[in-house]
Amino acid sequence: MMKTFLFDLDGTLLAMDEREFMHTYFGELSRALHGLVPAEGFAGNMLAATTRMQADTSPDISNMEKFRREFEAVYPDVDQQAVWDRIMEFYATILLTTNPVFPQLATYKRLAWAGFSPGIFEYVSTMENSSYCKPHVEYWQHVTTVRNVDPAQAVAVGNDCTEDMSARLAGIETYLVTDHVIRDTATSGADHVSDARGFERWVLENY
Repeated sequence: MMKTFLFDLDGTLLAMDEREFMHTYFGELSRALHGLVPAEGFAGNMLAATTRMQADTSPDISNMEKFRREFEAVYPDVDQQAVWDRIMEFYATILLTTNPVFPQLATYKRLAWAGFSPGIFEYVSTMENSSYCKPHVEYWQHVTTVRNVDPAQAVAVGNDCTEDMSARLAGIETYLVTDHVIRDTATSGADHVSDARGFERWVLENY
C-alpha cells in the first residue's frame, strides 16, 4: 500500500546549512527593519519570540497570531503595523525557512527556491493554517486530521532528529535523512536512517 509522505523542506527537499542560513537571515531582516526596530539584540529577541510561539499549543489561535503577540510584547513601543508591513515586504523578496513559523508567502518562496510548486503538495503547513509547531505531537495530529490521513499509513521524512522525528509520537513512521542532519542521530528514535540516495532506494524498493 502506498503511504502518505510528510516531507520537511529545509535540509531535506532543500539542501542547506541551518546555521549559515539563520546568520544570513537575521542579518538581512535586521537591515530590512532599519529605522523601525533597534538592531541591538534583534536576533535574540526574534528567536525568543519564535521559541515562545512554538511552545504555545493553544488550539484556538494561529501561529501567526501567537508570533505577533510575542513580538509586540518584546517591542511594545514600535509601530507594529509598519513593522509587519516591512516584514511582509521582506518575505516577498527574500527566501525563508519552514516549520509553520513563517507566513505562507515565505514558505512558498522557499518551495520555489527548491524547485517545487505548492500545487504538487496536498498540504503545506504555514503560520496561517497551523496552531502548533514541531516537535509537539499536536502538530502531527493536526496535519493528519485535516488531511484525513491514518498515522499508521504515513511516513515523516526530515533531517531534524528532534523536530521531524517527533512524528513518531503521533504513531507516524519516521525516516531521518542524514545529508544535513540536525542534532544527534543516535537519539532520534527514527525508524529508518540514511542519506538522500538511501531514502530514494528505500522508496523505490518498497513503494
